[in-house]
Amino acid sequence: MTAQPTPKGAWRITFLLFLFMVVNFADKIVVGLAGVPIMTELKLEPEQFGLLGSSFFFLFSISAVVVGFIVNRVPARWVLLVLALIWALAQFPMLGTVSFTTLVICRIILGAGEGPAFSVAAHAIYKWFPDEKRTLPTAVLSQGSALGVVFAVPALNWIIVNHSWHHAFGALGVVGLMWVAAWFLLGR
Repeated sequence: MTAQPTPKGAWRITFLLFLFMVVNFADKIVVGLAGVPIMTELKLEPEQFGLLGSSFFFLFSISAVVVGFIVNRVPARWVLLVLALIWALAQFPMLGTVSFTTLVICRIILGAGEGPAFSVAAHAIYKWFPDEKRTLPTAVLSQGSALGVVFAVPALNWIIVNHSWHHAFGALGVVGLMWVAAWFLLGR
């Protein structure tokens, strides 16, 4: 049996979805990196900060299941675009003065948008590669989260230390919108 050829553009999609996972990871970790400045500015108790950290996961799993049903009926291209747009827009309220409640709500929304991210991205990649060639692109996709540590932690830490935790969230929003634009233009 002859192996099916990989369609033209499949690796471009893989790279874009790799970047999707890098942004996904960066969005998750910013609260941990900015924990001390957030707690100081908002005068949070450790219990409140714990609630803030866990709020990201309130809808994470539920949205993953719900979006799993949706992505079987709506093209993955559009689902990925909406997920990334949710991530980006959830960051911008933190640019200004923010309350604890606003921060928690934005983290819940972010978690709902990020819950289905990997499975929808894998679903999209699988459409581009024949069964026997899916292992490497899936590995590249999954490494987006791991390399998110390498790229995001130093960059976000620098922004937090030299500017503020507010700007770190804003930077993530801008990066998210950049990914949305790239996906809109290049994703299929």
